[in-house]
Amino acid sequence: MTQNSQTQTRLVGDVALSSEVVQSNKTREGNGLTALRQGTKLPILAVTYWFDPEPHPTFYPVTIRFSGYRVDVEGQPSSHDQFVKDETIEHVIAGSGPISVTTRVRNINAGEWAVTAHMQKPQTAIEESRMHSHAIFPARSQDPLARFWHRWAPSTEEGASVKTCLTPYAHIPGTLPGIWGAMVLCGIVVALVLQALVIERLHLAVGYPWVISLIAIIVGIIGAKGWYFVLYRGIIGWCIQGFITGSSLAASVLLLLLHVPVGAFLDATAPALLIAMAVGRIGCFFAGCCGGPLTASCWGVWSSDQRVGARRIPTQLLELGLAGILGLGILVVLLAHGARGGDFFVGGLAAYTLVRQGILYLRAEQRKTEWWGWVTLVLAAFALIIVVLLLVR
Repeated sequence: MTQNSQTQTRLVGDVALSSEVVQSNKTREGNGLTALRQGTKLPILAVTYWFDPEPHPTFYPVTIRFSGYRVDVEGQPSSHDQFVKDETIEHVIAGSGPISVTTRVRNINAGEWAVTAHMQKPQTAIEESRMHSHAIFPARSQDPLARFWHRWAPSTEEGASVKTCLTPYAHIPGTLPGIWGAMVLCGIVVALVLQALVIERLHLAVGYPWVISLIAIIVGIIGAKGWYFVLYRGIIGWCIQGFITGSSLAASVLLLLLHVPVGAFLDATAPALLIAMAVGRIGCFFAGCCGGPLTASCWGVWSSDQRVGARRIPTQLLELGLAGILGLGILVVLLAHGARGGDFFVGGLAAYTLVRQGILYLRAEQRKTEWWGWVTLVLAAFALIIVVLLLVR
């Protein structure tokens, strides 16, 4: 393979103000409040390289070196007028289709930038021989979703000038700015409306369901953030386990204090909660979180983890289907047979938790506590068995 073909690039550029020159992808972006401020206020340089994997019997690593310089410099250039940064994908899989690698560079000056990218040369003679026998080509984008993201993030030629922009306007293949919050809000609205319709249809006397539900949602949001902080020691993330636990406990306490039938209210809420979680997983899919590893399987779906866009195991969509099917199933049975003192609520969440434990093992991110997964699995299975026995007796 010639040097020219090896360094052929597909660059997607939305450059933004930033504040740090990064030399290696080993450097992690900040977490906590610093990362939150950077994510909402400080713009970034976001540039993407596209390529197709080479034929290879196993997975292999690929390193992309991004470099750029500001073309509208007045006077002597500073260190903030240029950058060099490497991005590595450890497990590229042959036959997985087009892959995009997006880098974010902080602490560079605003203006027009010329950015290039190329694959790093192999380090050994064996790798050199392999690279010459199997050329790596720019992405052909045969996957429909990949073609869409090519349009979303248009290509530029090597060394082409791109202008700075604010962070929300940076186009990253596989992600849509603000989609996660929008879908979570949509899920909450769907849940409240569906809950009200079920309560009305079943003629349940439950007082002020919207007030109770809104308070429970607020407590659930706090629980989701707290659960994430305990697991990951950061604040840029949420855990659905914390939301379910916090909102369920808050609703139960309020219902007891207001002398409202707890079981009937929770049963009426079960389909709304599950369907809302299904809607929220759409936001996860297009926000690039909670995804699976790269795969060449025909069941893979092109998506991103906010850095690498590729065909992946669609764990978000698997959870979407799980929550949606359970929610609709419970809704049908609930409307046909009425509330059962909380059995539908406990059974639905137990079934969701039980199957979800398997989906979690398919995610790209490693679980923080392996033993807790097994404890959750056993408890969910036990609760589901008890509910089934109560329903069929």
